[in-house]
Parts: sequence; structure tokens; C-alpha cells
Amino acid sequence: MSGTIALAQTKKPTTTTKKPTTTVKTSPPKTTTTTKTTTTTTSSVPVVSQPVEQKKTTTTTTTTSSSPQQTNTSTTTVQSTGPSKNTKAKTPEPEKEEKPVKIREEKPEKVRIPKVGPENDGRVRFGIRAEASQLYTLQSGGNYDLSPGINAGLIVNLPISNVVSIQPEILFAMTNGKVTEDANNFVKSTGSSILVPLMFNFNFGSGSTKFMLNLGGYGNYALSQTSKVVIGGSTVFDGSVDLGNDKFDYGAGLGLGVKLNNSFMIEARSFYSLKDNINKNGIGTIGIGYLF
Repeated sequence: MSGTIALAQTKKPTTTTKKPTTTVKTSPPKTTTTTKTTTTTTSSVPVVSQPVEQKKTTTTTTTTSSSPQQTNTSTTTVQSTGPSKNTKAKTPEPEKEEKPVKIREEKPEKVRIPKVGPENDGRVRFGIRAEASQLYTLQSGGNYDLSPGINAGLIVNLPISNVVSIQPEILFAMTNGKVTEDANNFVKSTGSSILVPLMFNFNFGSGSTKFMLNLGGYGNYALSQTSKVVIGGSTVFDGSVDLGNDKFDYGAGLGLGVKLNNSFMIEARSFYSLKDNINKNGIGTIGIGYLF
């Protein structure tokens, strides 16, 4: 008894099923022997999405017969099946990215820079001023009763340095004056004028509160004046006064005060006339102002 057994070799499984055929030739007739060999191979082939289980079944049949030149065919069948029902594809979980740890940056401490006062920034500032006024005289025997007037207008501050500035002003002035000897003898006058002081403003001290000294002069242009003269209880004159060419007055000015928050001003002033050296009259004021 002799025979040849052909085994089919397994190639890497693909999606296409191949059927190899092997032909076996036998020699002189002898007793027929049939041998069946079954080989089962199970392999798992990973696929992109899920593993596929393939079953390879190899069946080799060898037949020897007494018939001359009888051909025996050995057939190898590879059967491929889909994924196993009992096998679940596990998709690899992506690695979790570590979240960056937030580091709290320490905020820099706020450095307080002292504010520079408006008078130090070099800009021109405008403002307003209002004050009560009172006539006074320095001549011997003269006397003015208390009869306040009022001044109000605009001011401009022109800085020269951190300490000194030039401050021109234009004010509308209403002045009242009364000189009394007794109840039956007195002179009362009321006038209106344009008062233009031109002052050098000095500021002393640090911080928001400063002391002020104003030095300069003024010019005054009379617009109108009325008077009432009573002698012995009888009115001698009551009406407007013709000023003629005597409308302009000039003199020196002095002021002392305080400036708050570099803007709000409280000040007392004195304007003394240099035109009439005989009467030696002046105007005293006390008022407030504000620089924007």
C-alpha cells in the first residue's frame, strides 16, 4: 500500500476564498484505502474597527483504488465567517489629556501715584467768582456806613510755575456807599461799574489745601451813579450824577485766602484807589471762586 498525501498550506486570509485543487496519481491497482484528514484552524485577524474571527477548515481526502489511472481529487475548503457573536469589539479608549493646571498669577499691588494738582499741569483754567463789597475811606473824619454791594464775574488762571500764576478777572460791580453825620444829614450813593483786577497768584503749601496770596492792580470803569443828599432833614439832591470824563479809576490790589482741592477758593481782598489821593477811598471784598 502506497499513497501520497497532499496538504494545503494556509496563506494569510483575505476577503477572497481560494479553492486549491491537488491531483494525485496512483500506481497499480491495489486495495482501496480512504483516509480523511480534517484540520481546523481558528485565527483572529484584527480589522480597523473590530476583530474578525476566521475559521479555516482543511479537508484532505486520499483515495487509492484498483482502477488504473484513477484520479483522486483533494479539495481544501477555507470558510471565512464574520465576527463571532460572542466576541465584542473593544475600541481602544483615547488617552485622556491632562488638563493644564491653572496657576493664579499674583496681581501686582496697585501703586497710588499722587495726583498732580490742576494748577501744576500747565493748562489754562477758567472759573467764576462772586463777592460782597464795601466802600471804605482812610481820610480823617470820614466814615462809611455798612451798605454792602456785590461783585460777580469770570476769572482766568494762567500758570507760570507750580507756585505762581497770572489771574486776570472781569467783574460786574455794584457799589453802595453812605456817609452819615446824623439822621438829618447824610449822603447816599449807588454806582455800577466794570471792575478788572489783574493779580499775581501765589500758592503755598502741599496737598489739596493751599494758602493764597494775590498781589496786583485793578482798573475800574464807571457805568452809572446815583446820589441822594439830605441836609437838615430836607432832600437837596436825588438823581443820577453826571460823571463826565471822570469814569475811569485804577489802583492796587491785595488778597489773602485759601484754595481747597486745588479749585475752590475763599478770599478777602482790598482795592485801594491811586487816582484820588485826597479822598483816599477803597473797596473791601470777601468772596468765593471756583476754577474748572
